[in-house]
Amino acid sequence: MKRLLFVIAGAALLPAVALAASLPQPQAATRGASYLASLQQPGGGFGGGSIGADVDVIIAIRAAGYDPARLAASDGTTAAEYVKAHAATATKPADAAGIALGAIAVGLDPANIGGTDVTAAITSGFDASTGRYAADDFSQSIAMLGLACTGGSVAPSAVAALESAQVHADGGWGFQGTSDPDTTAIAVQALLANGVPTADPAVTAAISYFKASQLPDGGWGYAPASNVNSTAYVVQALIAAGQDPVTYVKGGVDPVSYLLAQQRPDGSFPGVSGEIATEQVVPALAGRTFCNAAATTITHQGTPPVANVTATPPGSATGTATTTPPATATTLATGVPGRTQERTPAAPDTGSGAGSSSQPTGALVAALALLTLGGGLAAATIRRNH
Repeated sequence: MKRLLFVIAGAALLPAVALAASLPQPQAATRGASYLASLQQPGGGFGGGSIGADVDVIIAIRAAGYDPARLAASDGTTAAEYVKAHAATATKPADAAGIALGAIAVGLDPANIGGTDVTAAITSGFDASTGRYAADDFSQSIAMLGLACTGGSVAPSAVAALESAQVHADGGWGFQGTSDPDTTAIAVQALLANGVPTADPAVTAAISYFKASQLPDGGWGYAPASNVNSTAYVVQALIAAGQDPVTYVKGGVDPVSYLLAQQRPDGSFPGVSGEIATEQVVPALAGRTFCNAAATTITHQGTPPVANVTATPPGSATGTATTTPPATATTLATGVPGRTQERTPAAPDTGSGAGSSSQPTGALVAALALLTLGGGLAAATIRRNH
């Protein structure tokens, strides 16, 4: 299958990055959205390997201010039709939560996506005896966000269960008593989305964890180097908590500048795959949180502007862009209403990627091992394998 990679015209050079770059960064977000839109394949998906991965792409494009429902593949199938066709595959709470947010992004009702109620799939997985939607804190948080951010009601005991899982020694959340930035960032957003105030001790302790765990390159990840996925998650958590990410400076670099410096000429970001990395960074650079990205106001007509670009080799930060009229780069659909399978990660190029699991299976064990290699990829693996 032929894949075309695109960026906006004239995006061959990386943007100049200054200390304390502000949010949002619309040009960088648009370039990232253009890259993601170029990945659409027949059937309406984006080649992510699962509906969970593909709805992350859809949400990222919406976060950049574009309407993903207008994206149509070469066979005419739209992203909205893709979501409709695959909504019923979500049987686990965190998977269903991702699809619920993806439905919002393309103008669909999570309670009725072609006859499927994904919010019911979230609530049906709730264990009242434990206050749990999922066994691990990352998936628990995703499920809570999927309900709260689409108008649903989260059980108060779920909030209490998440707070009780906080690692009180350092203020983070993670796996088996060890904190990591990805899980902590998602947990903070889940608490805030469910009415926990920013002054709550659990939130303030998490903010202290972020300050203490920021790495010398300005981002977050797993020492000695940051990765774009973990950094993007933390940036979103800081925004949700009313913090200004650019005030978090380490080694003379703030996290927004760190992210901008990683963007490639084709609009993607380095990680286990350009798609996994970019789908997580774009909402952060657009100044959106995990909760509100899917409901971003559509400020641009049509789809992201694109141009042909030579694919960036793994590990490379160079590439050649050539201008192509937008009409030849994508097919627009008119009148269209406006994370379930196992995803086997590819070998990393540079940095890392991110995802969730509600059961401590072999996939979870593998994901925990990947935490030492790059947080975002581990999170994505967990989320898409529960």
